[in-house]
Amino acid sequence: MGDSQGMLALWSDRGTGNVDGVAEGAGVKLARNTQRSDSGPAGHRQRLRDRFIGGAPSARTDEAVLELVLSYAIPRKDVQPLAKRLLAQFGDLNGVLRADFKKLSQSDGVGAQSAVLLKLLDFIRARSALATVREGPEREQARLFPEVERPSRPRRTPAPRPSSGMFGKAILKEAIDMLPRLPETESLDETARFLRSNLHFNSEQTRQRNASYIIRRMFPGERADRALLRFAQAFKGRQELRDVAFYRFCTAEPLMLRVAEGLLLPAIGSGRLNRGRLREFLHARGASEKSLDDYTAAVVEALTAGGIVKADRAKLTFAYREVLVPSFAFVVHSEFPEPGMYDIAKLEGSIAIRALLWRPDRILPSLYELRNLGLIAKLSEIDSVRQFTTRWTLEQVVERLVSLQAPATAVPSSPETAGVI
Repeated sequence: MGDSQGMLALWSDRGTGNVDGVAEGAGVKLARNTQRSDSGPAGHRQRLRDRFIGGAPSARTDEAVLELVLSYAIPRKDVQPLAKRLLAQFGDLNGVLRADFKKLSQSDGVGAQSAVLLKLLDFIRARSALATVREGPEREQARLFPEVERPSRPRRTPAPRPSSGMFGKAILKEAIDMLPRLPETESLDETARFLRSNLHFNSEQTRQRNASYIIRRMFPGERADRALLRFAQAFKGRQELRDVAFYRFCTAEPLMLRVAEGLLLPAIGSGRLNRGRLREFLHARGASEKSLDDYTAAVVEALTAGGIVKADRAKLTFAYREVLVPSFAFVVHSEFPEPGMYDIAKLEGSIAIRALLWRPDRILPSLYELRNLGLIAKLSEIDSVRQFTTRWTLEQVVERLVSLQAPATAVPSSPETAGVI
């Protein structure tokens, strides 16, 4: 079954140095040049800048912003892996900017020039925050980017976030329920008004606060992106939507990635985790004793709403899960938003993908499935070079997923029936 119709039937059944800008060695340099041969590093960086100025949601994630910043300090080098390492080390973009200069300078791949730039941005951010208080957020944004016409943002004051990255409410189940019902608009103001009117909470203040939580976690950019809205409508009530919503939640709340990496994956063999162990984990990372019960309950709520674990009063149970083609396509094109050639190892090693507890041995066959359905351009495994090439943006991929109009289950378990070989 090589064509798309045949595949639909199957689908329904089943080390850098520590000096800025220094080359990493001939072998790595050759591989990187091959990876960017169709666009070139200059073109890649220009697209990073264009997407940021254009307000693309994929350009406003912590990783994308940090990659763009580092590109100004480190020339002629792929800085995306460095951005990922820094975020893993310091938790999120705020953590990177707030980090001590000495610790930054000692991080693998970061030299004095990059560290100074990051601390300079931290200084500017602190002054900008003060200016925002004095001038108001609308005037401050207009002063920073006067040439860009920006969509309206909800005027809301979210609850203060603990510096440890903890959160006391997940509201992920509510987000998953509301996503298919949201109005087809990019305006976050209109989206917020709809949520405030339709969330099931009695208190208007609670509805407003939870609407802010949903928007911040599901729509990290400057708009309610069409990709998620269309996907939610097409996969309402299905695990594919829970996968995608949980993925977006994790990118907004890096604590979830640390829970997956530090607790769930090491215990995958037994498939059990005592709630007390989760409490200890959160307490060791800064959760106050007073709020520890709330933080623990919020993490469990997010994991259960996403379909990642089952929970009772004493423990969490979980196991590796089958890969679902639509959610896999969505996550792959979110992790690699720019059409181009990418290293399969980067995909397999992505903590955001690992946090979904997808079976590691099904990642590669799932890539072949995307290729067979025309959702990625090609996939090659020649000797030690393992690469895949994307051809569409996230929004374009979602439109193609919707047009297929096929109920998706797991990737078939045998390569022969999946058309992998």
